[in-house]
Amino acid sequence: MIEALYKFLGSVGYTDPIHAPVTHMPVGLAIGAFIFFVVAIIFKRQQLVITARHVSILALLFAFPTILFGVFDWIHFYHGVLLPAIKIKMVLAGSLVVLLGIGVILGSEVKLHSLWMTIIYALCVGMVVALGWFGAGLIYGRGAAAAASAPAPAPAQSSAAKPAVAGDVKAGQALFADNCQACHSNGQNVIVPELPIRGSKRLATLTGFVAFIRSPSMPDGSAGQMPPFPADTISDAQATDLYAYVTTAWK
Repeated sequence: MIEALYKFLGSVGYTDPIHAPVTHMPVGLAIGAFIFFVVAIIFKRQQLVITARHVSILALLFAFPTILFGVFDWIHFYHGVLLPAIKIKMVLAGSLVVLLGIGVILGSEVKLHSLWMTIIYALCVGMVVALGWFGAGLIYGRGAAAAASAPAPAPAQSSAAKPAVAGDVKAGQALFADNCQACHSNGQNVIVPELPIRGSKRLATLTGFVAFIRSPSMPDGSAGQMPPFPADTISDAQATDLYAYVTTAWK
């Protein structure tokens, strides 16, 4: 069902995450509730306390579809891999829902100068800021920028610049966007920044590349967090196209 949704969105030209646009609703509303409450305290406006509660109710309602779409994006773009940032976002999202729920319950009888309500609204703001920070890290590859500036090993760089086989680079680019872009934007590695695609020894031969994506492993042979891509997900012909793209994309 999830893949059918993304396939439909792709058919109408939308290929970006569906989680990102809706995050503005709970984020903006949580911040708005805090601002209304602070203004109510400063200017002693009891009506704004009620407004803050109403706004927090809306934030709570919008939090649920936002989290659901986030799970969809996680399954589609990250193949369900529990990256550290995703684990943290899960904890933060759950905590935000709990805090908003407590705020809605207590907000019905809160007095104007309620220390607890101020703390709750402030914590909600902190939660949405942290969620945005970790989300940006996933999208833009925080830590990968340093890896991008590091020179790749000369022999691997040379082999990566000259693909050993012919393949459809354009088709490979589309495969990369659908299956690899989230973790390997611009040839980097969000999961392990010190092991980018750029200049990787895994690109020395097509055979080695296909073997790696079928059964990914760390340099020491241990299992990493990258999910495998069996032939029923990326066929050998598609793997050839993908190899053609990744060995020419970042010369």
